[in-house]
Amino acid sequence: MSISNASGLSKTDWLCLSFLSGIGPSRLSRLYTYLSQLDQPSSTDELDTISLFNRSDEAGSTQAITYDLLIALKWPEITAREAMAYFSAGTLNKEQEDKRDESLAWLEGHNHHLVLQEDGFYPAALKEITVAPAFLYVEGNPEILALPKIGIVGARKCSRYGRDITLQFAEQLSDCGICVVSGGAMGVDTAAHQGALKSKTTPTIAVMGTGLFHRYPNHNRQMFNEILEQGGALVSEYPLSTSPRPHLFPPRNRIISGLSMGVLVSEASIKSGSLISASYAVQQNREVFALPGRLIDPHSEGCHQLIRQGATLVRHVDDILSECSGLPVLSEKISEKKPYSQSSNQHIDIAPRISSGRFNPLPESTSDNAKAVIAVIEQEAQAMDFDALIRHTKMDAGLMMQVLMELELVGCVENREGLYCRS
Repeated sequence: MSISNASGLSKTDWLCLSFLSGIGPSRLSRLYTYLSQLDQPSSTDELDTISLFNRSDEAGSTQAITYDLLIALKWPEITAREAMAYFSAGTLNKEQEDKRDESLAWLEGHNHHLVLQEDGFYPAALKEITVAPAFLYVEGNPEILALPKIGIVGARKCSRYGRDITLQFAEQLSDCGICVVSGGAMGVDTAAHQGALKSKTTPTIAVMGTGLFHRYPNHNRQMFNEILEQGGALVSEYPLSTSPRPHLFPPRNRIISGLSMGVLVSEASIKSGSLISASYAVQQNREVFALPGRLIDPHSEGCHQLIRQGATLVRHVDDILSECSGLPVLSEKISEKKPYSQSSNQHIDIAPRISSGRFNPLPESTSDNAKAVIAVIEQEAQAMDFDALIRHTKMDAGLMMQVLMELELVGCVENREGLYCRS
C-alpha cells in the first residue's frame, strides 16, 4: 500500500501498529499527530515506491521514532517494545500476523476501505477533535463522509413516542440532503437509521462500537445490509475482529459527534449514555439539539437537562437547519419531497406528528379490561413495564397477564424486553 504523506507510514504499517499489545485509538492518534508535524518529502510519487524497511535515513518518519519517544507519548512499555521490533525488522507475533493478513484480504473486497487522515475521504471536521482516529475502517461508500451530517442519539429502551418522532426527524433530515449519523444500536439509533432509509434520499452512516466483522447488535443485521444497499456506510476505528465490549461503545460517541455539524438527542434519561455524545459535541464545538418530552417522563429528563444547560430546543426540523449555518441550501431537494411555500414568512411544514391512527385497531371482541390497558398505554404515550400497568389499572397480576396475552395475540401490544407498547 502507498505511503501516507503526513505520517510517512503505509496503511499496512498503521494496521500492524493497531494490533500491538496495549494499543488503542488514543495512542495511535498521538503518534499520528507527532508524525504529521514532521517535515515530509514533497514528492508523493517517490514515497509510493518506498517500503518501511528500505527507506534511507532522510526519507522516512520512522527514523524519528524511538523507544523513548513512544514512552513519552504514553505508550506502555510492552507496546513500545513491540513497535520498535516491527519498525526494525517487521516482527509481529502469530496473532498479529493473522490480523494483518485478514485485514489486507478484507481490503481487497468491494467497497472495503481503510481511510487515513491524509486521504481525501477523511472528513475534515473529524480531524478537529481532540482524539481524532488515525484511520477509519469504512464498509460502503466513503464519498458520503463528505456530506453535511447530523448525529442522532438517544435511549436504547426508548418509548413508542421516542421511536416514532426520531424516525420522522431522521426522514425529514434525509429529505433535506443531510446524512444522518448514529450508532446502530437498538432504540433511538435504530429509528434514526430507519428514518433515513425510509426517505431513500440521502444515505446514512452507522458508527460501530465493534469491528466490522461483528455487526452488533445482531437484531439489526438486516438494517446494516440496507444501509449499504442504499449507498450508506458502516464505520469503525476498531480492528475488524474486535468483538462487542461495553467499554468500547462510549468512545465511539466522539466519532458520531465529530463527524457531525450537530447532535440531536431524541430521548435520554438523566444517566443515559447519550449524554456522553452531547458532552463530546460541546467539547468539539458542535451544536447540541434536544427534543422536549413530558415533565413526568424519565425518558425526557436528560433532554430537559440539556435544554436547561443551553441546548437548542427542537420543535421541527427548521430549528436544526437554522442553527447549522454551514448547511447548504437544498431547496430543490426539499421541494421534490416536501412542497412548501416560498413566502418569506413561512417555514417548511414538517413538524413531527404522532398519530394513533397508525396503530392496529382493537377488534370488536376486545374485553373491557384489555381496552382499559390500551387506554393507559396510549394516554401515557410511552412503553410501560408490567408493574407500571398494574399500578395504573389496579388489576391483579394474574388478570394483567391474561389481558396482555390477549392484546399481543391480536397484534395491539408489543413486548420489547419487558416493556409493553402500542402496536
